Amino acid sequence: MLEKGKISGFQMALMLYPTVLATGFLTLPTISAQFAGNDLWMTGILSSFMGIITVLVVVRLHEIYPNETIVQQTEHIIGVLPSKLLGILLSIYVVRANGLIIRQYTDFVTGNFLFKTPSLFVTSSMVLLTCITVRGGLELMARCTVIFTPLFMFPLLFLLLLFPDLDINNILPILGRGFIPVLQGSATPLAWISELFLMTFFLPNLTKPEQGRKWGMISLYLIVLSMTFVNLITLFLLGPDISNKIYPVLIAFRYISLANFFENLESLLLAMWVVGNFVKICVFLYAAVFSFTQTLKLSDYRPFVFSFGILTILFSLWDLPNFSALGAVLTYVTPFEIPLVFTLMPLILLIISRLRSM
Repeated sequence: MLEKGKISGFQMALMLYPTVLATGFLTLPTISAQFAGNDLWMTGILSSFMGIITVLVVVRLHEIYPNETIVQQTEHIIGVLPSKLLGILLSIYVVRANGLIIRQYTDFVTGNFLFKTPSLFVTSSMVLLTCITVRGGLELMARCTVIFTPLFMFPLLFLLLLFPDLDINNILPILGRGFIPVLQGSATPLAWISELFLMTFFLPNLTKPEQGRKWGMISLYLIVLSMTFVNLITLFLLGPDISNKIYPVLIAFRYISLANFFENLESLLLAMWVVGNFVKICVFLYAAVFSFTQTLKLSDYRPFVFSFGILTILFSLWDLPNFSALGAVLTYVTPFEIPLVFTLMPLILLIISRLRSM
């Protein structure tokens, strides 16, 4: 086994929570509102069905092939050579997706806070920290997550200070344009919830593997609840204008003003953004390196961590020439790309596995 460290189901759930929401809080309300309008609050609830399918499929594969990740499972299901091809493609896709994540992180930080800081410095410093953490092993990642995920969740409570400024009538009319726009608005959050697939790289290292399904579902429910909460708060505050805002949650934090004391709280959002993306980038980097080393049956993944970190930086620079291209990818590409790899692929593998056992 490449990774000998052990983590609890609780620690896995804490890692999965920011893995989905670290970038989702800032951009998903706008993307969903562009299609669903004032019904964007439904999109998180609908996307939970994809999360349920993803968690159940990944856990079922683990039950059939215990102590193995998706890369090792494919060798039993479709054979050695196809599994190696699939493993390499998965590794490339995950590191490319990590480049997209770090680009979102960098664009937000340099575009709203560190205006004069070179983008490459912001990107490289985060990738360096995550490489050091991933190289330290799964247990180090889990311990960092126990500290950082509560810090990621806590600032959301400050949105409750906006209660006097919220207009609940902004939710009306419900389904005024029908259900189809809600389905269209659900495409992107539905895709991002598919990232729960990455729990396949943690299940073999759980101290109690039988609790994998339970903690996966708990993480899913917390993700959907948090997503719906943020969507409702921003909708009640900004109304139909939410679809015209790039970062509606940032506007909400800047709007907070209580007794001339609680003001200018966007620094909390920045802190939340940094620690949440730290966990998310760590998880994706770990999955990419692990896929690569398991595919090639290498004895250790640590020597390749910094190489994959450099690839992450390169993908963040080359794959997305500007902010407009990033927005187009998030709106029109990821809703199809992520579920194809993270949900449909393991589902097909599970079906093939069941057919072969008949």
